[in-house]
Amino acid sequence: MAARVLLTGASSFTGVWIAEALAAAGFEVTAPLLRERAAYEGVRLDRVARLERCARVTFGRAFGSDALLGDIRQARPEVLAHHGAHITGYRDPGFDAVDALARNTAGAPAMLETLRVSGGRLVVLTGSVFEAGEGGGDEPGAVTPYGLSKTLTSAAFAYWTRAAGLDFGRFVIPSPYGALEERRFGWHLFRTWFAGQTPTVRTPRYVRDHLAAPQLAKAYAEYLSARLAGDDAPSVCRPSGWIAPQGEFALRVASEAGRRLGLACDVELADQPELEEPLARVNDQPQWGAGWDEAAFWDDYVAWYADLRRRGMLD
Repeated sequence: MAARVLLTGASSFTGVWIAEALAAAGFEVTAPLLRERAAYEGVRLDRVARLERCARVTFGRAFGSDALLGDIRQARPEVLAHHGAHITGYRDPGFDAVDALARNTAGAPAMLETLRVSGGRLVVLTGSVFEAGEGGGDEPGAVTPYGLSKTLTSAAFAYWTRAAGLDFGRFVIPSPYGALEERRFGWHLFRTWFAGQTPTVRTPRYVRDHLAAPQLAKAYAEYLSARLAGDDAPSVCRPSGWIAPQGEFALRVASEAGRRLGLACDVELADQPELEEPLARVNDQPQWGAGWDEAAFWDDYVAWYADLRRRGMLD
């Protein structure tokens, strides 16, 4: 019998990839979404459409709501995969970490108790390399307001999960990229190239752990499978992809895109004298998600942006 997973945040860029990987690995996925279907448009609607092909999707499910508790009672998941989080304005220095904590944990104790009564065993919370204790740096705590919100959320869930008698795990995401992303670094590159211009990389010195979406999703499915099987899996999964400076990453995307598009995908690397964030933010477990098809990924990634251009959606 397939293991059942309730996955929050499944309409996000990485959430859809995770849902597809879980379904491909034999999991039954229930995906409660915050908004009604009519509220999604553009790339976000594309994600919902893909999600509906691999998961049972419910709409209008605020985190901690009675409707979401009803989904748990009906689906009886063995795993609560809490991938959703408040991220609006997450790059803003004024990001409200305490407000994000409240949104991320609303009604969590009641939800975890409902999960336990319904036969649940495991809670996996998505983390970030910017939270305390992650990213490979020597900082004493979180390094951005968003990282602080994830740190606080992790501590709260670790406490409440233990109180409910459930197992707890964390899946730490570094710097993901791939089709279905929205207004991220790749968006800037492709939109500028299609406009016949040269994009500027303003932070070429930052060393980041660039993790392709299909590898990230494959790692997530492997981690859940290992935890449920009791295969001595670590409590925290830190999948690692390609560790490289942002400038080097941009040049790699330019090379892959140029060969497939027949365009001169040039890149300008700006001088970066100051670091507003830590120089390096990386994970350390490259064994998760190994064996993904990198060539097919680049074909899909470039073709997806070409299709966005054709549909007039890059602006």
